Order: sequence, then structure tokens, then C-alpha cells
Amino acid sequence: MSPNQDSDESSSLDQLSKEHQEHFVQLLTDEQSKLLNYIAMLLGDPHAARNVLQEANLVIWRKAAEFELGTSFTAWSRKIAFWQAQAYARDRHVFSDELMEQIANRNHFGVADQEEASPRIALRHCLSQLNRSHLELLRERYEEDTPISELAKRTGKTPSAVKVGLMRLRRVLLKCIRKELAFEGT
Repeated sequence: MSPNQDSDESSSLDQLSKEHQEHFVQLLTDEQSKLLNYIAMLLGDPHAARNVLQEANLVIWRKAAEFELGTSFTAWSRKIAFWQAQAYARDRHVFSDELMEQIANRNHFGVADQEEASPRIALRHCLSQLNRSHLELLRERYEEDTPISELAKRTGKTPSAVKVGLMRLRRVLLKCIRKELAFEGT
């Protein structure tokens, strides 16, 4: 960090009254899990979301003096988090700017959705680690509601083998999700 950045940060924070600083810290602290879920939803990668959250927190902290008390801290901080996620995605050629905006506009997590957001993100991450044939099997069985007997015919396996295969896939996914959620809690 350059000396100019240090002075910029301290001057931004010095502009705030002690009461405003304390309130700002409380708002930022309370917003952390929501910001993490929001960024993970945008990127589809909970591990990358943690890194982007750290960058977003730095920017939020540097811009503390720009936040107006009485306005929505969630909206203000999400805008910053969105730009940080977009920069991350652009640098790594993950998503186009247009797709990031579509994702952000389509998925605004409310308070009730917060509890469901992390498991969905973990599931999405875990599914991305499966090979194509396993994903196709899961999709056919659970999205298309294809009967086991039909899957057995298509794959050339016995119905019992298909059931065992699906059971193993569910166990792999459950183990992965539990690992992701445990990692998130640390």
C-alpha cells in the first residue's frame, strides 16, 4: 500500500465523527454474511467470494465518509461488492459485464432467503465438480423425473446399479456440501 493510500484512508475516516465511525463499523460487521452470499451468488464460487469480499471490505472502508447515515447500507455496500465481483470476473474472464448485471438484477436475496442462500451456493459449487455423465444422470432423474427403469435402459445398467449410483452421487454431494458449509463457518 502506498503512503498516499494510507493518508487517503485515514483522512476519509478522520472525516467521520466517532459516533459515525462506530455506527459504520457495526453496519459493515452486520452486513458481512449477506455480502458474502451476494458475491458468491454473482460468481458461483464460494472460495473466490471470500477473496472478493475482502477486497470489497477494503473499498467500503476507504469510502466510509461517502456513506450517508439514514440511507440503505445494504444497497450501498452491495453496489461496491458488485463492482468488485465484476472486476474479479473480468480479470479472470469468468463472466461478461452484462451477465454479471443480469445475475445481480435477478437475484436479490431477502432476509428469508439468506438461510437458503449458502446451501444453494454450496450445492452449485459441488455440482460443478462432478463429471458430465454424473450431472446428466442427476438431471434426468431429478429434473426430468425419469424413472429408474428408463435410466437403466439408457445406460445399459440394471435398475439396482442405477439406484446405487444415484445413492453414491447423493452421498458425494452431501459430503461436499457439508464441507463447504463448514468451511464457510470458519
